[in-house]
Amino acid sequence: MLRPHALLIAGLFVFSCGNGPNPGDGGTSGTGGGAQATGPTYYKDVLPITQVACNGCHTTGGIAPFALDSYAAASVKAPLMADAVANKRMPPWLATQSCGGPFVGDRTLTQAEIDTFQQWFQNGALEGNPADAPAPAMPAEQLARVDLTKQMTVAYTPTIRDDYRCFIIDPAVAASTVVTGYDILPGSRKVVHHVIMYIVTRSSATTKDAEDTTAGWECFGGANVSTTGTLGAWAPGGSAVVFPAGTGIRIGPNEVIAMQVHYNTDNGAEADQTSVKLMYGTGNERSAFLIPLVADGFNIPANARGYNYSENFPNRYGFQLNAWGFLPHMHTRGTKIRMSGGAGDACIVDIPKWNFNWQTQYFRKTAFPVPNNTGIKLDCTWDNPTNAAVTWGEGTSDEMCFAFVYATL
Repeated sequence: MLRPHALLIAGLFVFSCGNGPNPGDGGTSGTGGGAQATGPTYYKDVLPITQVACNGCHTTGGIAPFALDSYAAASVKAPLMADAVANKRMPPWLATQSCGGPFVGDRTLTQAEIDTFQQWFQNGALEGNPADAPAPAMPAEQLARVDLTKQMTVAYTPTIRDDYRCFIIDPAVAASTVVTGYDILPGSRKVVHHVIMYIVTRSSATTKDAEDTTAGWECFGGANVSTTGTLGAWAPGGSAVVFPAGTGIRIGPNEVIAMQVHYNTDNGAEADQTSVKLMYGTGNERSAFLIPLVADGFNIPANARGYNYSENFPNRYGFQLNAWGFLPHMHTRGTKIRMSGGAGDACIVDIPKWNFNWQTQYFRKTAFPVPNNTGIKLDCTWDNPTNAAVTWGEGTSDEMCFAFVYATL
């Protein structure tokens, strides 16, 4: 059964180039020095793509390893950009376009956009005329504004390999408030494996936090206090999340965020002080909730290839759910994952080539209806090259077949 109050598992979010305005016609464009240049130029043809779809992360101070937000920065990366898009390593949009959608911020490049990067590189990465630059545009992975920024009150250094610790992030809202977007900023990307934000009562969180003198409290598997909902999550590669327009998740004046941080010390231990940014709505938004689908009945045999497991999650609430967002999730042995359902068992999300390092939330432009007495099916496939069976678990050596659904009534 679909359970809006159950555990949300983190997923990886993406950074990279994505779908933007159609590129120019490859005609003649002016250079910065006033001369004429033949072929695509940065300002006329490349920037209209990168500013919308790449610069949410590939910007100065962003989470990507390099910036693409200026000609000087992008031009030296021209060969890398051309190769990455030609081989479709970038953008890392794993869902097929033939299933579900249309999705907000689909980063699948058109062939014309791929050709633009190729021609721009081959013609010498021309700068063109700054006057050809498009008007500033906000990438899909950025908050329109930030209404609150909160940081862990103290730094924490993990002491074991997989250290799960919860910390209080208190929005201190005076009345019921709708969160319409968030951004989680790890203090140390070296040790932060993922973050999940649970909504809990302030009294239960402060009581739990006071049980010992160490910052926060141990919370493997969940918040370890009664939760009233889940707000969202972050994992490596993740960026800001903006919920579909007119929807959001409510947090009350007596509630706080129990921020579960999974620390992993495989690359060494260091102090972390993660922070959270929240964007609020008007209060008139439809209340949304996150429904986890936990398909945990699998047992992947040793040395198995193409092992498949599926599970159905019926909608037994007695009313239709409107599903807007989906986050499929497996670990490193996953090869395929697919979601389907509704009245006609329609395809919702299909990822035929799973990549643990490139996970994202897929938000539809229109809601997917899940009528009462239908449901959602989750289908997962793995390869297991090890000599031991693999089952469900939250450790890095375990596996999952999981998804969450962002839904309204």
